[in-house]
Amino acid sequence: MASPGFFAPTLAYQISQSEPLAKDSVIQAIRYDPAILDPRKSLADQIQNLIVKPLENLQVSWGHSKPKVLVIDAIDTCKEERICKLISCLLNLLRQPPILHLHIVITSRPLYTIEDAFDAIGHEPPIRRIALDEVDVTEVHKDVRLFFKHALERSYRNHGLECPELGPEDETICCLVDKANGRFGTASTIMRFLETRHDDDNFGEKLDIMKDPGNEYLRKQIFSLYEFVINASENPTRAYRHLSTVVNLAEPLAFCYLRKLLGPSESDLLSILVSLSPIVNVPANGSRAVEVLHMESLSDFLLGHSHLSGAFQPLAHSSLRMMKSSFTCPSGLNDELQRVVTDIGAGPQSDNILEVFLKFYLAQPCSEAVRATAWCSEYTGIDTPCSIPSSVQPCNMSDDISKARLALKDFEAKSEFRDSHVFELLATLRHLPEMLIIVILLAIRHGAHPPASHNSIDGSDEKSDMPPALKRFMQYVQEESKRNVTSSPALKHACQYWGRYLSRDSIVLDERLRTFLRAFWRDKLLPWFERQWYLEGLESCITILNVAQTIDFNE
Repeated sequence: MASPGFFAPTLAYQISQSEPLAKDSVIQAIRYDPAILDPRKSLADQIQNLIVKPLENLQVSWGHSKPKVLVIDAIDTCKEERICKLISCLLNLLRQPPILHLHIVITSRPLYTIEDAFDAIGHEPPIRRIALDEVDVTEVHKDVRLFFKHALERSYRNHGLECPELGPEDETICCLVDKANGRFGTASTIMRFLETRHDDDNFGEKLDIMKDPGNEYLRKQIFSLYEFVINASENPTRAYRHLSTVVNLAEPLAFCYLRKLLGPSESDLLSILVSLSPIVNVPANGSRAVEVLHMESLSDFLLGHSHLSGAFQPLAHSSLRMMKSSFTCPSGLNDELQRVVTDIGAGPQSDNILEVFLKFYLAQPCSEAVRATAWCSEYTGIDTPCSIPSSVQPCNMSDDISKARLALKDFEAKSEFRDSHVFELLATLRHLPEMLIIVILLAIRHGAHPPASHNSIDGSDEKSDMPPALKRFMQYVQEESKRNVTSSPALKHACQYWGRYLSRDSIVLDERLRTFLRAFWRDKLLPWFERQWYLEGLESCITILNVAQTIDFNE
């Protein structure tokens, strides 16, 4: 099905061969308009003249016989822009009133373009989807096992080798079945690789790399496997791109979130990766990450391809794109912090602000508040009205606060970035009185991860001595942090690793990505900073900014 221009003539020929009564109509259509066979001819016209009219002549002879079936195999090999048109024409064929007793079976690897085509057209006539990966896996593996048994016996004979007894639990067969992952297409690709002959090929070594792809002695053969599988895929160029993306992820993502991170432009991600099944394992339900056969050797293999020198750029661009589309509202964190500074500042009130904050914090005791109080007693010597259980380990909070303060102290903004709102915020934090910066860190920690036992802060507690600006600051943090609850792992991944992806390819950063980065830095850096602070803490934000400042924005 790679050439839909020949689809209708090929199908008409096959119908003529199996149904002689249709042959005359096909011949008549070609004699009347020889151009009907031209691949550039309208597909709808071809189907109408070469298929619909001949099938109409068969209705009497078919009578009440069993329904006939047209099988359209591998429709996913068509160009994506032609798939929707082809499916539409096939469904129109079924809607023809004179044609009865006809079913159409379409086979394909998973491809969202096909699903979108059916959704766009509607479900009349009735459509039934049969997912082969929902068939009992045990039965599929039995069939794949049998396939490998017969194929290996043939290969041993063809190579003039003595074939060992290949029982159902043979180690080699079990290994190959595992690599095939229940897919006959993958099993066929593996056998083609094993059976392809070159001067320096060794059939036994090829079998060995399927069992142990990390064997250094077999490094040349495993690279041959990678190259063979990629070149046998539906689109080798895209296969290199997607494989590089999976290998270079900073941390694994469930497939459904990886697809969300990369966006609609990578609509062929699933079908391409499925075609690479001998070297990657694609989870059936998308809830697990794609598993690479052997990460180290595959990474080395990809490093040897010069056209992948910008391999991190798709991940960097996707991360920036996701954050840009997700951060639709401006950040109010800087404004709220300035109100706290104005209200409390460096005056006498700042000296006991930590004690005031903790009294409010302990209004409804919880483990977080107890740890904060324990840390406060250890760090400042301030006694607080709280009984601290012996099991509490205050060092956790002490480490968090100390690391954040140290990162803040050591951070230096490049001169060209100092007018950014984020760097203004960091400068404000750095110059806050010691107790006030600790309160801000605790307030965001508590507001971003409130214990279940705590009620929301509404500012109505008249008995509290906490300054209104600080109470409002905590209320703001709680309300904004609720958005984090629904943040997808894809967005969290983008927030955490965008700087890393950009810095890895800084030498070859293209102008399009630089332009996108400058816009993100100008408009979305503060919303990112606020979200990342809630998610991973201030130290994480500063670490990422230190990396991001190494990127040349203007080259």
